[in-house]
Amino acid sequence: MPERHDVGEAHPSDEAESARSKFPGLPFPPPPGKRVVVWLQDEDPSGREYEDLMLRRVPSVVAHHFRGAAGARSLTHAQYLSALVALHDALRQRADGGDTDAVAMLDQLGLRTVSI
Repeated sequence: MPERHDVGEAHPSDEAESARSKFPGLPFPPPPGKRVVVWLQDEDPSGREYEDLMLRRVPSVVAHHFRGAAGARSLTHAQYLSALVALHDALRQRADGGDTDAVAMLDQLGLRTVSI
């Protein structure tokens, strides 16, 4: 997991002066009541089995539904997202196999076949 350092504050294992020299600060102060957080991670995280994922600007209704659906199944958010991706893959396979209902559903959701 990436290390977390607040700008201008020392990490418990660092000395205050060296932490401040590593993080020169912002050209403007953060908004009142807000903190600026800097995340540090290895340059090549490709060997990691897991990654952190932060989603921004998710509609409130969708976020509430997602959290509720995961919690109702006693799944973590990561487990529920993994299940949704597996569900999409299974439906995609059905569509690619000629299931016209699956094709129509994926098209309606804007999930047409793409190459990545």
